[in-house]
Amino acid sequence: MPRLSLLIGNKNYSSWSMRPWVLLTQAGIPFDEVQLWLDDDAHVIGAGELLPARKVPVLVVDGERVWDSLAICETVAELYPEKNLWPAEPGTRQVARSMCA
Repeated sequence: MPRLSLLIGNKNYSSWSMRPWVLLTQAGIPFDEVQLWLDDDAHVIGAGELLPARKVPVLVVDGERVWDSLAICETVAELYPEKNLWPAEPGTRQVARSMCA
C-alpha cells in the first residue's frame, strides 16, 4: 500500500482541497492530512520547495507529488481499482469525468 499525504488548505475556504479529501475519506483510504495556511490570494504561506506553485491540494504518494484535484482523484482511482471510484461503463465514466472537470 502506498503512503499518502494530502496537503490541503482550510476546509472552510479551499473547496478544491475538499474534492480529494472527500474522495479519500469516503472511500476509506488511509492518508495523512496536512493543513497549510493560505494568504489572501489563496496561495500557501511558507510552502517553499514543497509546493513550487504555492497552491493546494497536493497529494504526496511515496514521496512523489501530484497536484490538481482531478489529477489527484485519477491517481487515487488508479492506486485503488478495487474501490471502483469511477463507473465501469466507458460512456458513463466519460460523462462522470466531464462533470468533474
